Amino acid sequence: MADSDDLHSIAKEADAVVRIERITHHIQRIREDQHAMRTAIEKMSEAVTRLALVEERQAAAASAIDRLAQALERLDERLRRLEVAEPMQAKAAEWVQSVLWALAAAAAMFVASKAGLF
Repeated sequence: MADSDDLHSIAKEADAVVRIERITHHIQRIREDQHAMRTAIEKMSEAVTRLALVEERQAAAASAIDRLAQALERLDERLRRLEVAEPMQAKAAEWVQSVLWALAAAAAMFVASKAGLF
């Protein structure tokens, strides 16, 4: 029996029994290779499925990040407007406080004048 199991050398085999054994052995190796390929294809299929799942999760995460970035931009804009308005609000609060002190002083003077202190 020759070491080479290619079909040409098998076909040239003179002994029919040896030829059949070599063909049987060759077919068995083809079946083993086919089984190995099926196993590899199944593993690749599982990997592709997992990869698709990871891709979906990444897309969802990217979408969430985009929404968070937009919300952050809106909050930044709101903060900028509040920072601009804060000095004006402080000035208005100062004016209101001054008016209240003036009213309190006017009320105290009115009471004092009614009480005859002036």
